[in-house]
Amino acid sequence: MDSDYMLQIGDEIGIVKDNPRLLVIVSHAFVEMMVKTLSDHYMPNVVLKNHYQRLQKLKKEEKIDEFQFLLYDWFRDLRNDAAHTPIFRLLDEHFVPLNGIVKSRDLKAEHFHRFSLSLISELWNKNLEILGPIYLSKYCEQAHK
Repeated sequence: MDSDYMLQIGDEIGIVKDNPRLLVIVSHAFVEMMVKTLSDHYMPNVVLKNHYQRLQKLKKEEKIDEFQFLLYDWFRDLRNDAAHTPIFRLLDEHFVPLNGIVKSRDLKAEHFHRFSLSLISELWNKNLEILGPIYLSKYCEQAHK
């Protein structure tokens, strides 16, 4: 059943893969949703106002590591650019902050579709024991009805 959910995500991202702005926004939405779920799971009594605060707190609590924090914070900045820039073009220059952090073959705008799927999959797989029961029961059962 895990693959059903990831296939559904792949399908959703496939719908927007040819529009860089929408690809950034939609793929980031999946990451943001999972980060919120992790934050709610690990810190149920802590109210955090935004995605950045959740990332910071998860890092401070050692629920995500420095690599994940840098990667998802970069993705947050990219999403903000895509959402708030009137004319957004995904360029190779957007990937400069990831030099030395991510394999250089992934640091190209033309590879962002694959890269966005790997960002989502990495977060999902590292937290499957928490995310799986929540999302699989919520989204996969609905899809089969």
